[in-house]
Amino acid sequence: MKNTQSLWPLVLVASSPMILLGQDAPQAADQKAKKEGELAEIVVSAKADEKSYVAKEAPSLLKLDVPLIETPQTVTVVPKAVLQDQAAQNLKDAFRNVSGVFESGNTLNAQSEVLPVIRGFEAPSVFRNGMRSSEVGSVDLFNIESVEVIKGPASILFGGMEPGGALNYTTKRPLAERFNEIVQEIGSWDHYRTTLDTSGPIDAAGHFLYRFNMAYTNAESFRNEMDLERIAVAPSFLWKISDNTEIGFDLSYTKEKTPYDSGVPLSAEGKPLVPIDTFFGDPDLDGRTLEDLFAGIDLKHRFNEVFTLRSRLQLHHAEPKNEALRHRGVIGAPGAEVLRQRYQNEAREDEEIQWVTDLSADFTTGAVKHNALVGVDLIHQESVFDRFRMNTPNVPITSDPDVNFDPPPGSDPVPDIKGSVDWAAFYFQDQMSMLENDRLHLLIGGRYDYVEQERTRPTDVSSDDGELTFRGGVLYEATDWLSPYISVSESFRPQLVDSLDKSGNVLDPTTGLQFEGGVKLNFFEQRLVTTLSVYQIEKENVAVFDNQYFVDTGLSTYYPGVNQRSRGVELDVAGRITDNLTIIANYAYTDTEVLDNPEAPDTEGDRLGGVPLQALRVWLAYNFPAESKLHGFGFGGGGRFESEHQAQFADNITLDDFLVFDAGLWYTRQLEGGQILKTRLNFQNITDEEYYPRASTQDIAHPGRPFGVVASVGLEF
Repeated sequence: MKNTQSLWPLVLVASSPMILLGQDAPQAADQKAKKEGELAEIVVSAKADEKSYVAKEAPSLLKLDVPLIETPQTVTVVPKAVLQDQAAQNLKDAFRNVSGVFESGNTLNAQSEVLPVIRGFEAPSVFRNGMRSSEVGSVDLFNIESVEVIKGPASILFGGMEPGGALNYTTKRPLAERFNEIVQEIGSWDHYRTTLDTSGPIDAAGHFLYRFNMAYTNAESFRNEMDLERIAVAPSFLWKISDNTEIGFDLSYTKEKTPYDSGVPLSAEGKPLVPIDTFFGDPDLDGRTLEDLFAGIDLKHRFNEVFTLRSRLQLHHAEPKNEALRHRGVIGAPGAEVLRQRYQNEAREDEEIQWVTDLSADFTTGAVKHNALVGVDLIHQESVFDRFRMNTPNVPITSDPDVNFDPPPGSDPVPDIKGSVDWAAFYFQDQMSMLENDRLHLLIGGRYDYVEQERTRPTDVSSDDGELTFRGGVLYEATDWLSPYISVSESFRPQLVDSLDKSGNVLDPTTGLQFEGGVKLNFFEQRLVTTLSVYQIEKENVAVFDNQYFVDTGLSTYYPGVNQRSRGVELDVAGRITDNLTIIANYAYTDTEVLDNPEAPDTEGDRLGGVPLQALRVWLAYNFPAESKLHGFGFGGGGRFESEHQAQFADNITLDDFLVFDAGLWYTRQLEGGQILKTRLNFQNITDEEYYPRASTQDIAHPGRPFGVVASVGLEF
């Protein structure tokens, strides 16, 4: 579908709050000077500003302790305060607070999490504390301090990636002060969730710190048969050996069970053929089970005022299993449609070990200050995928489908795919500050990646690829509140060895190039931060899945030689408008296009699936001041709009635009014994809008949550 909508009027409307604020913006205070001669603290007080919507740094994402306001690239952080005020339930609830990030319709690997689409391109990997998680398991928010998104190619920092950007989540770390909190949550559709968070020093001197998080969830869903049971635990420890050296250890284990959800089928016009609660699976099948384990150890040592060493080793082990009926197409005349299905019984085992070591240096040459970094990144991945699949009888599409499938003898998973990946990389970057008051910031960086892949089943296939990528950017603090910037960056991502064309050849690596320019504004001494950016990304050698060939044959193949482009405008606003009123808002205009597709030239000029042209999200929260009789009370609310967009793998299916409103109330009170009582009531989709934020194909569309309520009561002691 060609793009015919207008851009600039909506950009002006979306940016008008920024323009009005800019007319009267007071000058911000200078950046606080960093301490020298000691290691920067990574532990924080539990009494930090829990209501702040602004994060000033993202060290696990950027690898350097550089203020975001000085970074010549768009980086957005969603802190814990936003997640709490919005009663976020999963990762997609968090990343909707970031401009240009949308829910992927991809369900081919039965992911537990909804993957993000960033600036038009799906991000198949997310990052945990700056480390790769290639197979996304279950991300429970109980142990998350913040969610961060870096826009555009980030291969310099993280290796092979899609050019749209990267999503990272930072887990909670041990606290220097004693902290205990237990929260009980209940909600619509028999939603029950209990969380525990306890932390503090182990010894009197505070050299040994601990933290332990736990969550248990037992919930039904507005979707029939979609019950969820999940247990998650996350202990972490920190040993502060000296002022300059510390060692940390963290572990996270999650086990969950829920049916596999293929969503609901749509008509050829993109309209739902059944109510949103209709389930076309067989509840007697095992569904999806997952065991997911992360274990990490990190070392930080400051040699002197110049050099600091950071090293982290992380293990990720996941065992997803899935026995279900998967949709594979809608056929039949209008009013008499039937759903084609396939039985699949799958068992996977994925293991990933990553070791990253960085040496950073803060020094001065003449009038130029350097914040430099060199590092190495080593990854080893192994994957075993056993499965059994067979086509099943078609199912008439009704609001009460009769689905009852008995697996035949011999339907246990059998060895199918076994593969491994070895990855080695060396990288460097340097952020230089110069001119009066260090107002000019110049960033340069480069990285070389070498990747070897092997697949030993069902046939032996191997590949090896290497690439050198670069990034550069300039930001100038024109005033204390206005900082324009420009940047250019490259991406490189080797294709998976099962990304084959119809002739069985592995596709060439995917590369990307982005040009970005924008302006960063901060008001009220950086309590309110705004980023307005424009960008263009061109992506070459894209692995575009041939969905029709998959439906017809059950074989996964990809179109070769596909080139795509994404360009647009984005606006992010976060922080305090007044001492009591906070905001997080974003707007995105994302214009995507297929530039070349030799095997399907009729798709050239089409928009990419799964990406709305325009999106606007706003959330405001108000907390009554200390002098008010209503001190302790707060409330918030906002709306989410997305324009129409195509299904991710079927551009002939268009999903309608939607506008959804949410709200929340909360009350916090300190009891006589010093404990803090916290109560919260959140309302989701207040107008009970029926909407579909994502779809894979005509037969797999996922409805958004209807009107629902989540209430919680917690005690901090």
